[in-house]
Amino acid sequence: MNKETITQWIEENGEEFIEISDHIWDLAETGLQEHRTYDYLVNYFEQNGFDLTYKAADLPTAFVASYGTGSPVIAVLGEYDALPGLSQQPTTFRDPVTPGAPGQACNHNLLGTASITAVMAIKHVLDTENLEGTIKFYGCPAEEKYNSKGWMASHGLFDGVDLGITWHPLYFNSVWHFSTNAMNSVYFTFHGKASHASRDPHNGRSALDAVELMNVGVNYLREHMVSDARIHYIITKGGDAPNIVPELAESNYFIRAPKRKQVDELYERVVKIAKGAAMMTETEVEIDFVSGLYNTRENAVIREQLWQNMQLIGPVPWDENELAFARKLRKTLPDGAFEHLLHMTPEKHKPMVENAIQQPLCDVLIPGYGDNKIFTSSTDVGDVSQVIPLAQFSTATQIMGSPGHSWQNVATARMSIGHKGMLQAGKIMALTVYDFLTNSDLVTQARNTFEEGKIEYHAPFPDGHTPPYHRLIDERPQEIDKIKSYD
Repeated sequence: MNKETITQWIEENGEEFIEISDHIWDLAETGLQEHRTYDYLVNYFEQNGFDLTYKAADLPTAFVASYGTGSPVIAVLGEYDALPGLSQQPTTFRDPVTPGAPGQACNHNLLGTASITAVMAIKHVLDTENLEGTIKFYGCPAEEKYNSKGWMASHGLFDGVDLGITWHPLYFNSVWHFSTNAMNSVYFTFHGKASHASRDPHNGRSALDAVELMNVGVNYLREHMVSDARIHYIITKGGDAPNIVPELAESNYFIRAPKRKQVDELYERVVKIAKGAAMMTETEVEIDFVSGLYNTRENAVIREQLWQNMQLIGPVPWDENELAFARKLRKTLPDGAFEHLLHMTPEKHKPMVENAIQQPLCDVLIPGYGDNKIFTSSTDVGDVSQVIPLAQFSTATQIMGSPGHSWQNVATARMSIGHKGMLQAGKIMALTVYDFLTNSDLVTQARNTFEEGKIEYHAPFPDGHTPPYHRLIDERPQEIDKIKSYD
Protein backbone atom coordinates (compact mmCIF):
# COMPACT_ATOMS: atom_id res chain seq x y z
CA MET A 1 0.00 0.00 0.00
CA ASN A 2 1.31 3.46 -0.84
CA LYS A 3 0.47 6.76 0.80
CA GLU A 4 -1.81 7.82 -2.01
CA THR A 5 -3.99 4.81 -1.25
CA ILE A 6 -4.30 5.88 2.40
CA THR A 7 -5.33 9.43 1.53
CA GLN A 8 -7.78 8.11 -1.06
CA TRP A 9 -9.36 5.84 1.58
CA ILE A 10 -9.87 8.85 3.87
CA GLU A 11 -11.44 10.87 1.05
CA GLU A 12 -13.79 8.01 0.18
CA ASN A 13 -14.88 7.68 3.82
CA GLY A 14 -14.83 11.38 4.66
CA GLU A 15 -18.59 11.74 5.10
CA GLU A 16 -18.54 9.16 7.90
CA PHE A 17 -16.03 11.22 9.87
CA ILE A 18 -17.80 14.50 9.16
CA GLU A 19 -20.94 12.94 10.63
CA ILE A 20 -19.02 11.94 13.77
CA SER A 21 -17.56 15.43 14.15
CA ASP A 22 -20.92 17.14 13.68
CA HIS A 23 -22.56 14.86 16.22
CA ILE A 24 -19.93 15.71 18.85
CA TRP A 25 -20.42 19.39 17.98
CA ASP A 26 -24.17 18.98 18.54
CA LEU A 27 -23.66 17.26 21.90
CA ALA A 28 -21.25 20.00 23.12
CA GLU A 29 -20.58 18.58 26.58
CA THR A 30 -18.14 20.28 28.96
CA GLY A 31 -15.19 18.66 30.70
CA LEU A 32 -15.81 15.55 32.83
CA GLN A 33 -19.46 15.66 31.73
CA GLU A 34 -19.06 14.20 28.23
CA HIS A 35 -21.25 11.16 29.00
CA ARG A 36 -23.26 11.05 25.75
CA THR A 37 -20.12 11.70 23.70
CA TYR A 38 -18.37 8.87 25.55
CA ASP A 39 -21.23 6.45 24.91
CA TYR A 40 -21.34 7.42 21.24
CA LEU A 41 -17.60 7.00 20.65
CA VAL A 42 -17.25 3.79 22.67
CA ASN A 43 -20.10 2.28 20.66
CA TYR A 44 -18.40 3.35 17.42
CA PHE A 45 -15.14 1.63 18.31
CA GLU A 46 -16.93 -1.48 19.57
CA GLN A 47 -18.73 -1.81 16.25
CA ASN A 48 -15.41 -1.52 14.43
CA GLY A 49 -13.73 -4.35 16.32
CA PHE A 50 -11.44 -2.45 18.70
CA ASP A 51 -10.46 -3.65 22.16
CA LEU A 52 -11.70 -1.12 24.71
CA THR A 53 -10.46 0.05 28.06
CA TYR A 54 -13.62 1.54 29.51
CA LYS A 55 -13.64 4.43 31.98
CA ALA A 56 -9.87 4.57 31.72
CA ALA A 57 -8.02 5.47 34.95
CA ASP A 58 -11.44 5.52 36.66
CA LEU A 59 -12.45 8.59 34.64
CA PRO A 60 -16.07 7.94 33.60
CA THR A 61 -15.69 9.69 30.24
CA ALA A 62 -12.19 8.45 29.28
CA PHE A 63 -11.35 5.35 27.23
CA VAL A 64 -8.64 3.70 25.16
CA ALA A 65 -9.46 1.86 21.92
CA SER A 66 -6.76 -0.52 20.62
CA TYR A 67 -6.36 -2.43 17.37
CA GLY A 68 -3.63 -4.68 16.04
CA THR A 69 -0.90 -6.78 17.63
CA GLY A 70 2.74 -6.35 18.48
CA SER A 71 5.12 -3.46 18.03
CA PRO A 72 5.39 -0.63 17.42
CA VAL A 73 2.60 0.63 19.65
CA ILE A 74 1.50 4.09 18.52
CA ALA A 75 -0.86 6.40 20.40
CA VAL A 76 -3.11 8.95 18.72
CA LEU A 77 -4.71 11.39 21.15
CA GLY A 78 -8.27 12.67 20.89
CA GLU A 79 -10.32 15.25 22.79
CA TYR A 80 -14.03 16.12 22.69
CA ASP A 81 -14.99 18.51 25.51
CA ALA A 82 -16.69 21.83 24.82
CA LEU A 83 -16.55 25.21 26.57
CA PRO A 84 -19.38 26.76 28.61
CA GLY A 85 -21.49 29.64 27.34
CA LEU A 86 -20.26 29.62 23.73
CA SER A 87 -23.13 28.01 21.86
CA GLN A 88 -23.19 29.31 18.29
CA GLN A 89 -24.78 28.36 15.00
CA PRO A 90 -22.57 28.18 11.87
CA THR A 91 -23.29 31.78 10.91
CA THR A 92 -21.21 34.96 10.45
CA PHE A 93 -22.96 36.82 13.29
CA ARG A 94 -23.45 36.03 16.98
CA ASP A 95 -26.38 33.63 17.10
CA PRO A 96 -26.36 30.95 19.83
CA VAL A 97 -28.16 27.67 19.27
CA THR A 98 -29.26 28.02 22.90
CA PRO A 99 -28.14 31.08 24.91
CA GLY A 100 -25.78 30.10 27.70
CA ALA A 101 -25.19 26.58 26.41
CA PRO A 102 -21.71 25.19 25.69
CA GLY A 103 -20.05 25.26 22.29
CA GLN A 104 -17.02 23.72 20.57
CA ALA A 105 -14.97 26.91 20.78
CA CYS A 106 -11.66 25.02 20.82
CA ASN A 107 -12.78 22.74 17.96
CA HIS A 108 -12.35 19.56 19.99
CA ASN A 109 -15.05 17.91 17.91
CA LEU A 110 -12.65 18.27 14.98
CA LEU A 111 -9.61 17.36 17.07
CA GLY A 112 -11.01 14.05 18.27
CA THR A 113 -12.55 13.12 14.93
CA ALA A 114 -9.39 13.75 12.88
CA SER A 115 -7.60 11.41 15.27
CA ILE A 116 -10.37 8.84 14.77
CA THR A 117 -9.98 9.31 11.01
CA ALA A 118 -6.26 8.51 11.22
CA VAL A 119 -6.82 5.51 13.49
CA MET A 120 -9.47 4.04 11.21
CA ALA A 121 -7.24 4.55 8.16
CA ILE A 122 -4.44 2.68 9.95
CA LYS A 123 -6.87 -0.09 10.92
CA HIS A 124 -7.56 -0.46 7.20
CA VAL A 125 -3.80 -0.64 6.55
CA LEU A 126 -3.28 -3.27 9.26
CA ASP A 127 -6.14 -5.37 7.88
CA THR A 128 -5.07 -5.21 4.24
CA GLU A 129 -1.28 -5.35 4.56
CA ASN A 130 -1.06 -7.80 7.46
CA LEU A 131 1.41 -5.47 9.17
CA GLU A 132 2.71 -5.94 12.70
CA GLY A 133 1.84 -3.07 15.02
CA THR A 134 -0.77 -1.66 17.38
CA ILE A 135 -2.70 1.59 17.06
CA LYS A 136 -4.32 3.13 20.16
CA PHE A 137 -6.87 5.93 20.25
CA TYR A 138 -6.93 7.74 23.59
CA GLY A 139 -10.29 9.30 24.35
CA CYS A 140 -9.23 12.15 26.62
CA PRO A 141 -11.93 14.21 28.38
CA ALA A 142 -11.74 17.60 30.06
CA GLU A 143 -8.66 19.09 28.41
CA GLU A 144 -10.13 22.50 29.19
CA LYS A 145 -10.47 22.00 32.94
CA TYR A 146 -8.47 18.95 34.04
CA ASN A 147 -5.30 17.02 33.23
CA SER A 148 -7.00 13.78 32.19
CA LYS A 149 -3.97 12.76 30.12
CA GLY A 150 -1.66 13.17 33.10
CA TRP A 151 -4.13 11.26 35.25
CA MET A 152 -4.12 8.47 32.66
CA ALA A 153 -0.31 8.56 32.51
CA SER A 154 -0.08 8.31 36.31
CA HIS A 155 -2.23 5.15 36.07
CA GLY A 156 0.17 3.54 33.59
CA LEU A 157 -1.99 3.81 30.49
CA PHE A 158 0.94 4.93 28.34
CA ASP A 159 3.25 2.18 29.54
CA GLY A 160 4.54 0.15 26.59
CA VAL A 161 3.62 2.83 24.03
CA ASP A 162 6.47 3.63 21.62
CA LEU A 163 5.37 7.09 20.50
CA GLY A 164 2.40 9.40 20.16
CA ILE A 165 0.92 11.90 17.72
CA THR A 166 -1.70 14.57 18.13
CA TRP A 167 -2.79 17.87 16.59
CA HIS A 168 -4.88 20.91 17.36
CA PRO A 169 -7.29 22.88 15.15
CA LEU A 170 -6.13 26.46 14.66
CA TYR A 171 -6.02 29.06 11.89
CA PHE A 172 -2.70 28.06 10.34
CA ASN A 173 -0.97 24.99 8.89
CA SER A 174 2.28 24.11 10.63
CA VAL A 175 4.13 21.61 12.78
CA TRP A 176 4.69 22.90 16.30
CA HIS A 177 8.18 24.22 17.08
CA PHE A 178 7.28 25.55 20.50
CA SER A 179 6.63 24.45 24.05
CA THR A 180 3.58 25.26 26.16
CA ASN A 181 3.39 26.40 29.76
CA ALA A 182 3.12 24.05 32.69
CA MET A 183 0.22 24.98 34.99
CA ASN A 184 -1.56 24.51 38.31
CA SER A 185 -5.23 25.25 38.89
CA VAL A 186 -6.25 25.73 42.52
CA TYR A 187 -9.08 27.16 44.60
CA PHE A 188 -8.45 29.11 47.82
CA THR A 189 -11.51 29.17 50.06
CA PHE A 190 -11.40 31.40 53.13
CA HIS A 191 -13.69 30.84 56.12
CA GLY A 192 -14.36 33.78 58.42
CA LYS A 193 -17.09 34.89 60.78
CA ALA A 194 -20.25 36.71 59.72
CA SER A 195 -21.50 39.79 61.53
CA HIS A 196 -23.50 42.95 60.90
CA ALA A 197 -21.17 45.13 58.85
CA SER A 198 -22.45 48.37 60.39
CA ARG A 199 -23.63 47.55 63.91
CA ASP A 200 -21.23 44.75 64.82
CA PRO A 201 -18.20 44.81 62.46
CA HIS A 202 -15.63 44.22 65.23
CA ASN A 203 -17.02 40.76 65.86
CA GLY A 204 -16.75 39.73 62.21
CA ARG A 205 -13.79 38.21 60.39
CA SER A 206 -14.04 38.91 56.68
CA ALA A 207 -13.22 36.06 54.32
CA LEU A 208 -13.41 38.58 51.47
CA ASP A 209 -10.67 40.67 53.11
CA ALA A 210 -8.51 37.55 53.05
CA VAL A 211 -9.19 36.99 49.33
CA GLU A 212 -8.31 40.58 48.52
CA LEU A 213 -5.18 40.61 50.67
CA MET A 214 -4.07 37.42 48.98
CA ASN A 215 -4.56 39.04 45.59
CA VAL A 216 -2.45 42.01 46.69
CA GLY A 217 0.30 39.69 47.85
CA VAL A 218 0.29 37.79 44.56
CA ASN A 219 0.46 41.08 42.67
CA TYR A 220 3.71 41.90 44.51
CA LEU A 221 5.00 38.40 43.71
CA ARG A 222 4.72 39.13 39.98
CA GLU A 223 7.87 41.29 40.17
CA HIS A 224 9.83 38.32 41.46
CA MET A 225 9.06 35.51 39.04
CA VAL A 226 10.43 34.51 35.64
CA SER A 227 9.21 36.82 32.90
CA ASP A 228 7.34 34.11 30.98
CA ALA A 229 5.29 33.06 34.01
CA ARG A 230 1.62 33.98 34.31
CA ILE A 231 -0.63 34.10 37.39
CA HIS A 232 -4.29 34.91 36.83
CA TYR A 233 -7.36 34.55 38.99
CA ILE A 234 -11.05 35.17 39.45
CA ILE A 235 -13.07 35.69 42.62
CA THR A 236 -15.70 32.97 42.52
CA LYS A 237 -17.42 33.90 45.79
CA GLY A 238 -17.33 37.25 47.56
CA GLY A 239 -20.18 37.29 50.04
CA ASP A 240 -23.93 37.67 49.99
CA ALA A 241 -24.63 41.33 50.83
CA PRO A 242 -22.56 44.44 51.62
CA ASN A 243 -24.10 44.75 55.10
CA ILE A 244 -22.90 41.29 56.11
CA VAL A 245 -19.24 40.64 56.85
CA PRO A 246 -18.59 37.69 54.48
CA GLU A 247 -17.96 34.44 56.31
CA LEU A 248 -16.95 32.68 53.09
CA ALA A 249 -15.04 33.90 50.04
CA GLU A 250 -13.11 32.09 47.35
CA SER A 251 -10.75 32.63 44.43
CA ASN A 252 -9.54 30.36 41.63
CA TYR A 253 -5.94 30.73 40.46
CA PHE A 254 -4.08 29.53 37.38
CA ILE A 255 -0.31 29.50 37.88
CA ARG A 256 1.71 29.03 34.67
CA ALA A 257 5.41 28.91 33.81
CA PRO A 258 7.59 27.41 31.07
CA LYS A 259 8.81 24.49 33.23
CA ARG A 260 7.07 22.23 35.71
CA LYS A 261 9.69 22.96 38.37
CA GLN A 262 9.03 26.69 38.05
CA VAL A 263 5.31 26.16 38.57
CA ASP A 264 5.97 24.04 41.66
CA GLU A 265 8.15 26.78 43.14
CA LEU A 266 5.65 29.55 42.33
CA TYR A 267 2.79 27.48 43.72
CA GLU A 268 4.55 27.10 47.07
CA ARG A 269 4.97 30.86 47.27
CA VAL A 270 1.33 31.52 46.37
CA VAL A 271 0.24 29.07 49.09
CA LYS A 272 2.37 30.98 51.62
CA ILE A 273 0.68 34.22 50.56
CA ALA A 274 -2.75 32.62 51.04
CA LYS A 275 -1.81 31.42 54.52
CA GLY A 276 -0.42 34.87 55.32
CA ALA A 277 -3.69 36.49 54.24
CA ALA A 278 -5.57 34.09 56.52
CA MET A 279 -3.32 35.00 59.45
CA MET A 280 -3.78 38.74 58.86
CA THR A 281 -7.57 38.44 58.83
CA GLU A 282 -7.91 35.72 61.48
CA THR A 283 -9.66 33.46 58.99
CA GLU A 284 -9.01 29.90 57.89
CA VAL A 285 -7.94 28.96 54.36
CA GLU A 286 -8.86 25.75 52.58
CA ILE A 287 -6.73 24.85 49.56
CA ASP A 288 -8.40 22.75 46.85
CA PHE A 289 -5.87 21.66 44.23
CA VAL A 290 -7.85 21.02 41.04
CA SER A 291 -5.18 20.11 38.52
CA GLY A 292 -1.56 20.43 37.51
CA LEU A 293 0.11 19.71 34.20
CA TYR A 294 3.49 19.74 32.49
CA ASN A 295 5.01 21.77 29.68
CA THR A 296 5.30 20.02 26.31
CA ARG A 297 8.37 18.37 24.77
CA GLU A 298 8.15 18.15 20.98
CA ASN A 299 10.05 15.20 19.50
CA ALA A 300 12.17 16.30 16.52
CA VAL A 301 12.02 12.94 14.71
CA ILE A 302 8.22 12.72 14.80
CA ARG A 303 7.98 16.41 14.00
CA GLU A 304 10.05 15.94 10.84
CA GLN A 305 7.81 13.10 9.62
CA LEU A 306 4.72 15.22 10.26
CA TRP A 307 6.23 18.09 8.27
CA GLN A 308 7.13 15.84 5.34
CA ASN A 309 3.60 14.50 5.21
CA MET A 310 2.07 17.95 5.60
CA GLN A 311 4.09 19.03 2.56
CA LEU A 312 2.91 15.94 0.72
CA ILE A 313 -0.74 16.72 1.47
CA GLY A 314 -0.45 20.49 1.06
CA PRO A 315 -2.74 23.23 2.44
CA VAL A 316 -6.49 22.96 2.35
CA PRO A 317 -7.95 24.04 -1.02
CA TRP A 318 -10.68 26.56 -0.20
CA ASP A 319 -13.58 27.31 -2.52
CA GLU A 320 -15.14 30.73 -3.11
CA ASN A 321 -18.10 30.10 -0.79
CA GLU A 322 -15.76 29.31 2.11
CA LEU A 323 -13.61 32.35 1.37
CA ALA A 324 -16.68 34.60 1.23
CA PHE A 325 -17.94 33.22 4.56
CA ALA A 326 -14.50 33.75 6.11
CA ARG A 327 -14.24 37.33 4.84
CA LYS A 328 -17.54 38.23 6.42
CA LEU A 329 -16.77 36.45 9.70
CA ARG A 330 -13.34 38.08 9.86
CA LYS A 331 -14.98 41.50 10.16
CA THR A 332 -16.15 40.46 13.65
CA LEU A 333 -12.59 39.97 14.94
CA PRO A 334 -10.95 42.45 17.33
CA ASP A 335 -7.99 44.57 16.25
CA GLY A 336 -4.57 42.99 16.71
CA ALA A 337 -5.83 39.44 16.18
CA PHE A 338 -2.82 38.56 14.00
CA GLU A 339 0.10 39.86 16.06
CA HIS A 340 0.72 36.62 17.91
CA LEU A 341 1.19 34.68 14.68
CA LEU A 342 3.97 37.03 13.59
CA HIS A 343 5.60 36.96 17.02
CA MET A 344 5.93 33.15 16.85
CA THR A 345 7.28 33.04 13.28
CA PRO A 346 11.01 32.78 12.46
CA GLU A 347 12.37 35.97 10.88
CA LYS A 348 13.11 34.35 7.52
CA HIS A 349 9.47 33.24 7.16
CA LYS A 350 7.81 36.49 8.29
CA PRO A 351 7.31 37.89 4.76
CA MET A 352 5.35 34.77 3.80
CA VAL A 353 3.28 34.96 7.01
CA GLU A 354 2.65 38.69 6.60
CA ASN A 355 1.12 37.88 3.23
CA ALA A 356 -0.81 34.91 4.62
CA ILE A 357 -2.51 36.92 7.36
CA GLN A 358 -4.03 39.17 4.73
CA GLN A 359 -6.04 36.17 3.50
CA PRO A 360 -9.34 35.16 5.11
CA LEU A 361 -8.18 31.51 5.41
CA CYS A 362 -4.65 30.13 5.63
CA ASP A 363 -3.56 28.87 2.22
CA VAL A 364 0.14 28.15 2.91
CA LEU A 365 2.28 25.83 5.04
CA ILE A 366 4.26 27.74 7.66
CA PRO A 367 7.70 26.21 8.41
CA GLY A 368 9.07 26.25 11.94
CA TYR A 369 6.06 27.90 13.53
CA GLY A 370 6.85 28.79 17.13
CA ASP A 371 10.53 29.54 16.55
CA ASN A 372 11.34 27.40 19.64
CA LYS A 373 9.57 29.93 21.90
CA ILE A 374 7.05 29.43 24.69
CA PHE A 375 3.40 29.39 23.65
CA THR A 376 1.64 30.96 26.63
CA SER A 377 -1.27 28.51 26.69
CA SER A 378 -1.22 25.16 28.50
CA THR A 379 -2.30 21.65 27.51
CA ASP A 380 -2.36 18.27 29.19
CA VAL A 381 -0.62 16.88 26.11
CA GLY A 382 2.45 18.11 28.00
CA ASP A 383 2.24 15.21 30.43
CA VAL A 384 2.09 12.64 27.63
CA SER A 385 5.10 14.25 25.96
CA GLN A 386 7.08 13.71 29.17
CA VAL A 387 6.46 9.94 29.19
CA ILE A 388 6.57 9.02 25.48
CA PRO A 389 8.03 10.64 22.32
CA LEU A 390 5.34 12.92 20.88
CA ALA A 391 4.84 15.78 18.41
CA GLN A 392 1.95 18.04 17.41
CA PHE A 393 0.80 20.12 14.48
CA SER A 394 -2.10 22.27 13.34
CA THR A 395 -4.20 22.66 10.24
CA ALA A 396 -6.52 25.54 9.43
CA THR A 397 -10.07 24.98 10.64
CA GLN A 398 -10.70 28.60 11.67
CA ILE A 399 -10.59 31.95 9.93
CA MET A 400 -7.21 33.67 9.93
CA GLY A 401 -6.45 35.25 13.32
CA SER A 402 -9.55 33.91 15.06
CA PRO A 403 -9.19 34.25 18.86
CA GLY A 404 -8.98 31.10 20.95
CA HIS A 405 -12.17 29.99 22.68
CA SER A 406 -14.39 32.23 20.58
CA TRP A 407 -17.85 31.88 19.06
CA GLN A 408 -16.26 32.37 15.63
CA ASN A 409 -14.45 29.06 16.11
CA VAL A 410 -17.69 27.31 17.03
CA ALA A 411 -19.22 28.51 13.75
CA THR A 412 -16.48 27.16 11.47
CA ALA A 413 -16.29 23.86 13.39
CA ARG A 414 -19.61 22.69 11.93
CA MET A 415 -19.19 23.61 8.31
CA SER A 416 -16.90 22.80 5.40
CA ILE A 417 -14.08 25.03 6.67
CA GLY A 418 -13.70 22.91 9.77
CA HIS A 419 -14.44 19.65 7.96
CA LYS A 420 -11.74 20.20 5.35
CA GLY A 421 -9.07 21.08 7.89
CA MET A 422 -10.07 18.09 10.01
CA LEU A 423 -9.74 15.58 7.16
CA GLN A 424 -6.43 17.17 6.16
CA ALA A 425 -5.17 16.58 9.71
CA GLY A 426 -6.44 13.00 9.62
CA LYS A 427 -4.43 12.35 6.46
CA ILE A 428 -1.24 13.83 7.91
CA MET A 429 -1.51 11.72 11.07
CA ALA A 430 -2.35 8.53 9.18
CA LEU A 431 0.62 8.91 6.85
CA THR A 432 2.94 9.64 9.76
CA VAL A 433 1.76 6.60 11.71
CA TYR A 434 2.30 4.55 8.56
CA ASP A 435 5.89 5.82 8.35
CA PHE A 436 6.62 4.53 11.84
CA LEU A 437 4.76 1.25 11.33
CA THR A 438 6.88 0.46 8.29
CA ASN A 439 10.27 1.80 9.45
CA SER A 440 11.57 0.51 12.78
CA ASP A 441 14.63 2.76 12.50
CA LEU A 442 12.38 5.81 12.80
CA VAL A 443 10.88 4.42 16.01
CA THR A 444 14.38 3.91 17.43
CA GLN A 445 15.44 7.42 16.40
CA ALA A 446 12.37 8.94 18.04
CA ARG A 447 13.04 7.04 21.25
CA ASN A 448 16.75 7.98 21.30
CA THR A 449 15.88 11.66 20.78
CA PHE A 450 13.31 11.44 23.55
CA GLU A 451 15.87 10.08 26.01
CA GLU A 452 18.11 13.10 25.45
CA GLY A 453 17.24 15.67 28.08
CA LYS A 454 14.47 13.53 29.55
CA ILE A 455 13.49 14.37 33.13
CA GLU A 456 11.97 12.00 35.66
CA TYR A 457 8.21 12.36 35.45
CA HIS A 458 6.28 12.82 38.68
CA ALA A 459 2.51 13.07 38.42
CA PRO A 460 1.60 16.72 39.16
CA PHE A 461 -1.09 15.79 41.69
CA PRO A 462 -0.75 15.87 45.48
CA ASP A 463 -1.13 12.71 47.55
CA GLY A 464 -4.75 11.67 47.89
CA HIS A 465 -5.85 13.78 44.92
CA THR A 466 -9.06 12.85 43.11
CA PRO A 467 -10.50 14.38 39.91
CA PRO A 468 -12.52 17.53 40.69
CA TYR A 469 -16.05 16.23 40.24
CA HIS A 470 -17.06 18.24 43.29
CA ARG A 471 -16.32 21.37 41.26
CA LEU A 472 -18.65 20.53 38.40
CA ILE A 473 -21.78 22.51 37.70
CA ASP A 474 -24.51 21.70 35.20
CA GLU A 475 -23.35 23.78 32.25
CA ARG A 476 -25.89 22.58 29.75
CA PRO A 477 -29.51 23.87 29.85
CA GLN A 478 -31.84 21.00 30.56
CA GLU A 479 -34.10 21.73 27.60
CA ILE A 480 -31.37 20.61 25.16
CA ASP A 481 -32.26 16.96 24.75
CA LYS A 482 -32.88 16.74 21.05
CA ILE A 483 -29.83 16.98 18.83
CA LYS A 484 -30.52 19.52 16.11
CA SER A 485 -29.33 19.57 12.53
CA TYR A 486 -27.95 22.62 10.74
CA ASP A 487 -27.22 21.06 7.37
